[in-house]
Amino acid sequence: MDAFPRRSRSSSAAGDTTTLTVLSPLQVQDLFSARLDEICAAFDEWGFPLVVAGQLGDAAPNAYPKYYQLPLTDPQFGTTLALEVQKSILARAEVGPGDHVHVTGMLRARQYRGQVVLRFEVVAVELHDPDRQKVERVERSVLDVLRGLPCAFHPYPTRPDARLLLIHSAASSALVAEDFLQALGGAWRPERVRSLPTAMNDPGRLAEAIRTCREDIIVLIRGGGDVSDFVVFENPLVLEALAVCPAHRVLGLGHTANRTLAERVVDHAATTPADAGHYIRRMSGRVWQEQEEARAQQEEMAALRDSVTQTVVPERTPIGTRLRNGLILLAIGVALGLLLTRLL
Repeated sequence: MDAFPRRSRSSSAAGDTTTLTVLSPLQVQDLFSARLDEICAAFDEWGFPLVVAGQLGDAAPNAYPKYYQLPLTDPQFGTTLALEVQKSILARAEVGPGDHVHVTGMLRARQYRGQVVLRFEVVAVELHDPDRQKVERVERSVLDVLRGLPCAFHPYPTRPDARLLLIHSAASSALVAEDFLQALGGAWRPERVRSLPTAMNDPGRLAEAIRTCREDIIVLIRGGGDVSDFVVFENPLVLEALAVCPAHRVLGLGHTANRTLAERVVDHAATTPADAGHYIRRMSGRVWQEQEEARAQQEEMAALRDSVTQTVVPERTPIGTRLRNGLILLAIGVALGLLLTRLL
């Protein structure tokens, strides 16, 4: 039976209802349901896949192998899409409620309580967290930079007149430079220390300041703060500038909790700016002591050589020469003896 028989305009206008089929309300509902099934089946024929981004919601637990109305929410507008997804697909993707995902699937229509409702039949799920992906990109970039950086150790300079570059915050309220200089002590004359105030939160300016180093020692100091204040010391520009700097590199950042990747690049990482000053002072004293000991050893060696030269025993005359000289003296003695005998 054709549920909707075609009628000509003339027959409709005539109002002839004798040929129409008379249906019961239940039959009408069945007819409507059949038409809805045809509409839903038409969606099943459309096999073009779609990829939808959103945040997974939570569904009520069931004993079936799939979820039939797992919510996928648009974080920006709050719109929700009901997913039909196998539980095994979610398990393989290792995703759960609250995760940002990319869902691949087909657009479907389902009859639900006499209405056509939208469903999305999922064939694949992939974790897609924009914030996390941004962090991972930064981490990969930093790791790539670290792999390509030289890892040579620059020893503490032994020159007695070594010079130092001090890079510190340009903020007027920062007193870390004074803490460092006080710990450094008076052995370092002011003309041997070049102080360079810099924007410590700007990786470009900080890297540029590091590249200006022509001194024997470079020291970077900064006071304590939030974790975000120390991200600059993990920036690839700063790490690369520190790695190629030929000076002895010293870091004195914040407090013991402020750890950064820059510690893996420098030659010495102090826990505070004051500790960095104490380190320079201690190493300078050690260099001076070693130089004094070397000078004393050289003086002792020189004095020993002089004493050995003065006490050298003259070289002995060869035996042939001594025999010849003895025979000559013997002949002279015999001649003198004979002469004296004749005279007496």
